[in-house]
Amino acid sequence: MTDLPTPNYAARRMLFSTIGITALVALTVVGWRLIRGDNDDIASAAASWSEIAMIDRATGAIATVDENGQAVTTELGLGRVVGTHSEGGRIALVGAEQIVLSDVDGTQPVVIPIGRGTTVTRLPIVGALILVVGDETGGNVQIIDGLTGDVLDVGALAGQADPKLYAETVRHNADGTRFAVADAKFFQTILVEPGSIAPVYYPDQPVAVDDKVVATSQVVGQRTDIGLFDETGVNLTIAPTQIPAGGIFADGELLFVSTDGGVFRLSTDDSQANQIGTVTVPGGGTIRWIRPALDGERLVVFGETFQAVIKLDGSTVYTTTFTTPVKGTFPNPAWACVTVGDAEGPHSLVSLDSGEVRADLSGFEVNGTSSDGCTVIGDRAGITEVVTTDGSVRLGQVRSAVLGPDGRTVVWQTNAGRTELLRINDDLELEDPIDLSAFAPASYVVAFLDR
Repeated sequence: MTDLPTPNYAARRMLFSTIGITALVALTVVGWRLIRGDNDDIASAAASWSEIAMIDRATGAIATVDENGQAVTTELGLGRVVGTHSEGGRIALVGAEQIVLSDVDGTQPVVIPIGRGTTVTRLPIVGALILVVGDETGGNVQIIDGLTGDVLDVGALAGQADPKLYAETVRHNADGTRFAVADAKFFQTILVEPGSIAPVYYPDQPVAVDDKVVATSQVVGQRTDIGLFDETGVNLTIAPTQIPAGGIFADGELLFVSTDGGVFRLSTDDSQANQIGTVTVPGGGTIRWIRPALDGERLVVFGETFQAVIKLDGSTVYTTTFTTPVKGTFPNPAWACVTVGDAEGPHSLVSLDSGEVRADLSGFEVNGTSSDGCTVIGDRAGITEVVTTDGSVRLGQVRSAVLGPDGRTVVWQTNAGRTELLRINDDLELEDPIDLSAFAPASYVVAFLDR
């Protein structure tokens, strides 16, 4: 799984709150780090696949095979690859100074230059491939639609020659068509949309974005004022409340959780936020982030020593505490299950619907997940294993293993150096492997495509 980002204290001082609903990673890849791999697809919800892409890290060359291991197509590379993302039949290859967008179908790839040393973050938007390029120390932010190749250059749209923007502050609506970015230079929020000529400006810092409404916050002492604004920047309401850890729009209202555990709703007709629930926070603890899951029907709430799952009515369906601090695991918005704890030390796989513990992950190091979050792959005592809500399959000792989005296929490299496609049947038994060694370069990344 992915490591969580190293805190950007400049941005945190600016926001005075932890990251809200946008998944963030301070590396050039996002999502779930597979065993010794960099193929990360947190945002893809498709459980089906039709082709496997074998990507050469050194050159960016791609070879694809079908479900039977037969060659489909090849493409020459355009340079070294440090991270990959895919959606449908599209692959984004991240290099040190460029992003290559390819359909691996014979058409010319799209090449988008990026600054050396910038980070590339994929936003967790189901069915989309939105990449945010920014500098950890602040600077310009570019928002790239990986499916169309369109680029929103936030600094240029705002007319700023020396912007102070942070990728980790980007908030977006559910389908990835509106993006709000905190501007640390002028202490405001900049909203941009595809096709827009100029941005819309809002006071203070972004909390959440809907199709029609933007929520921002201004912190004063231990409290904050949250404002709701329309598309043109007109204030609809402002309400004093507790400091938000993060929020989403649900049913046209802002639903947010405060850093000390209060669950609130705020509509454009309210003059104050209405508390609808409370998340139990251990003494001295603080909520660090919240994330939507189960298609927006649940919120996963996390602190360093506790984790909870809540409904949109504010009630808690699951909660637990940890004996030592953990980093936590960002869920995909489409997940039906969540790994409790973090990649290095999870202890259970939990149903987001019921809060039921579906699998024991004690001693398990998670390295990959299925598109619904209910199957994981990783190591336990040196043995690679696939764990599902129905049982587990031991793969043995291997060099690497990548779990497919359906949770029933694995591409592995054996200790003997063979690269093979494995299928797991309904009885959780391994079928005969299919040899892919002829298509595997010395160092490769695997991507599952759905055409």
